[in-house]
Amino acid sequence: MKIQIDELKKKVVTFLSANGFNEQDANTLTELVVEQELVGNQFSAVGELPGKHSRLMEEVINEKEEVVVTKPALKLIKGNGRSAPLITADYLDEVVANAKQQGIYALGVYDSTYNDFFDIFCRRIAEKDCIAIIVENGGPQGVTPFGGKTDVTGTNPIAYGIPTNKYPIVFDAATAMHAYGRIKQSKENNEKLPDNAYVDKRGNITTDPELAYAVLPFGGFKGFGINLLIDVLSGSLVRGKSGLDQPLDSQRYIGTLIIVIDPAAFGEIADFKASTTKLAEDILTVEPIDQSQPVRVPGYRGAKRREEFEAAGIIEINDNDWQKFEAAFNKASE
Repeated sequence: MKIQIDELKKKVVTFLSANGFNEQDANTLTELVVEQELVGNQFSAVGELPGKHSRLMEEVINEKEEVVVTKPALKLIKGNGRSAPLITADYLDEVVANAKQQGIYALGVYDSTYNDFFDIFCRRIAEKDCIAIIVENGGPQGVTPFGGKTDVTGTNPIAYGIPTNKYPIVFDAATAMHAYGRIKQSKENNEKLPDNAYVDKRGNITTDPELAYAVLPFGGFKGFGINLLIDVLSGSLVRGKSGLDQPLDSQRYIGTLIIVIDPAAFGEIADFKASTTKLAEDILTVEPIDQSQPVRVPGYRGAKRREEFEAAGIIEINDNDWQKFEAAFNKASE
């Protein structure tokens, strides 16, 4: 499905407004959704909007967060059920400004929702010549400890953004072998799951989404070690919950930790960006083992995709994802 970018924005704003979002929040979330669609993702931001973000369309939709800790180099926010992506978007400029003043700044969020758009937030920070690191104890549970049968931690994504003289280097991934949401996606598409990634309730590897119960951590015990660190940094540290203390029926115990570093605090920003640009260029010159799978720099493909769509003024969305959104949009418009 091809649609004008401006027309897509209008439809998303209308959909969110019809579901109770105030004008400012509807516009903020629309920019995030459309920007994510422009750079691309395993899950369509537009297609996921009716289901994934339905949790936002409740009584807490217009609740206001409160700042509970303020220090020179950090701030902790109690969300009171307010959307974590909206909180992050609202405070992002302030966090970057404080990082440029202090050299480093951290923002923690708890009592909120699952956070999304880490890719987009990292891009925005990197475009302001700062390094971004974002983690979340995304769950509740869904990932088994290395060698175990029972899930204890969440998929716990980590993302980072690094400025260069061209596109920012941007990485965003779960510390599970694959996203937990792929189980639902595979059911809907009648597809098998990737091998050696998901387990059933007996701890047996399965590719059947009807049997899949949990995900393995990526990278064996090393990957689980990173998954565990993220669970603490964005759970216990920011007053969220870690591991089995995180209730299965609520996302309000999930936490987010954002760390922004100003490279200019360490030296000339021009020197830093020259170095990161050369690093990216060196990676791109490496000959691939498989000629059909070129060596890539994280984030470059998405940046090019966005450039192409913005130049044309038109975006292309998967037909199935568009149909899901259209159905929800028409229902909300009744």
